[in-house]
Amino acid sequence: MKRLLVIFTLLAAVVMPLSVMAQSPDTIVIRGFGNIVTFNPHMTTDGASYQAYSLLFPAPFLTDSFTGQAVPGLTSWTISEDGLTYTFSIDPDAVWSDGTPITADDMVYSINAIKSDVDTVLEQNVALIDSVNKIDNKTYEVVLSGNDCSILSNLSAIRFLPAHKLAADFSDFETSSLWTNPDISGGSYILEEWAPDEGQRFRANPDHWAGEPKIPFLVNRVVGDQAVAVQGIQSGDLDYTYFQGDLFQQIADKSNLQYQSFSALQVNFLSFNWADPANPQSAYDEAGNPVEQTPHPIFSDPAVRKAAVMAFNIDDVISTLGGAEGGTPLVGPVTPVLTWAYNSSISRPAYDPEGAAALLEEAGWVDSNGDGVREKDGVPLAFTISYSNILQHFETTALVAQDQLEAVGFDVELELVEWANYIDQIYFGQAYDATPMSNSGGTQTPDPNDFMTLVDSHEDIVGSGNNLASYVNPEVDALIDQARSLPGCDPAARAEIYYQIQQITQDDVAYNWTYVPNIFHVANNRVGNFNPGPAWVYYGYTSYVHEWTLQ
Repeated sequence: MKRLLVIFTLLAAVVMPLSVMAQSPDTIVIRGFGNIVTFNPHMTTDGASYQAYSLLFPAPFLTDSFTGQAVPGLTSWTISEDGLTYTFSIDPDAVWSDGTPITADDMVYSINAIKSDVDTVLEQNVALIDSVNKIDNKTYEVVLSGNDCSILSNLSAIRFLPAHKLAADFSDFETSSLWTNPDISGGSYILEEWAPDEGQRFRANPDHWAGEPKIPFLVNRVVGDQAVAVQGIQSGDLDYTYFQGDLFQQIADKSNLQYQSFSALQVNFLSFNWADPANPQSAYDEAGNPVEQTPHPIFSDPAVRKAAVMAFNIDDVISTLGGAEGGTPLVGPVTPVLTWAYNSSISRPAYDPEGAAALLEEAGWVDSNGDGVREKDGVPLAFTISYSNILQHFETTALVAQDQLEAVGFDVELELVEWANYIDQIYFGQAYDATPMSNSGGTQTPDPNDFMTLVDSHEDIVGSGNNLASYVNPEVDALIDQARSLPGCDPAARAEIYYQIQQITQDDVAYNWTYVPNIFHVANNRVGNFNPGPAWVYYGYTSYVHEWTLQ
């Protein structure tokens, strides 16, 4: 069974004080949301780590922040007539910060590492890649085994790695000191120092392929508390962050700020674990054979999952985000930002606590002793919501769910889990009953396929997969493959398939799909060339920060 190597404990052991943690004329201070898990871009998709490693290990191309389309960056590309071969040309002058040229070897290594047996969260990104071949030092080709309509999106998540500093046989892919103390960069900034619970300090990379960044120093400052972040952006201690609408409205004086608001490029959900958290198992064994997982004592019952959705009023959560302008209710695993693939004809189940109680009663979950908690065959209708407060809306979702589900006969406990432990224990470890979470797709170039990892059974991998609910439906798996490999990649035809996936996963209550919050990207007025767009993921600034200035 594959297991994601979580190296937070190693990271935490190297404690260094940051020399600059406040605003200065040559330093931009950006809010970091938590401790990083690893600097390896292929071993985690958590936002805090993404925020750090994206400055060091470059993506092959950029994404237009307004259209979401892939545009040339470190590489440009051509596509063969049959659509199966993508040939990439690397900027001829691009080098790593130690002077070594960035070459085809670096991407060949990166893709082949993911295709090997190392622990990685990007297995599905290379599922249709037959081979990656070096043509010359600055040219490589990606050959597909079949049509892949999401290939550019998938490739946008695969970073150039310095092959000359890593073992050719991938033996140190999970253990290299690069992932705990990176001393090289091919990105816009070079790591100078970092400290858990404080952040990371970077200096501008003079050899960055797109030119030396205009701002000499960058600090990702860990600010986990939302109130502190509000104070920080207002006082000038922070130069850039993002907020949901309710937090943005708490900023009393916006005269020194610039901001734009867009629907977040993500999906939010309350995950119900279909499998027994005491015995987490992947959906397939190492030979690829299906595993019959031990079912969850209550959430394996579809009546329980449906009742939990009916008894939970998502509007009460959205109202805390700023009312109708705070967010959009969600119906499935496609963000409404991708309007062409979002099934707007589906409605969320109505808030109906009486109907939920009746459904539980009919399914045999009854309160036989009058203590307010239902039970069936001696099993109480009890579970724990594990959550991180790295974002306020996770805690809000947990609190609202606890209150409303207990009103219909559930017994709900809350468990606050520190972020680094959350990633290991809950998200990848699958040792939980229920948890509120979000998924931003994990790629720079958005495509509906990015979000299918939540419901693809092949992503139900304890230790590294994104299907944290252990949802297995062969029909959905087949539809995912069909939408991804559709000949011609006609958007209308692909949309019809994604419509079906959204309907099926809502009917199954694969997750309790909740909402998509509106996000305000906020910067101090001293930041120049600040131009966010609707296609920004949470940490989209990392692709453009080298163009920013301080005035």
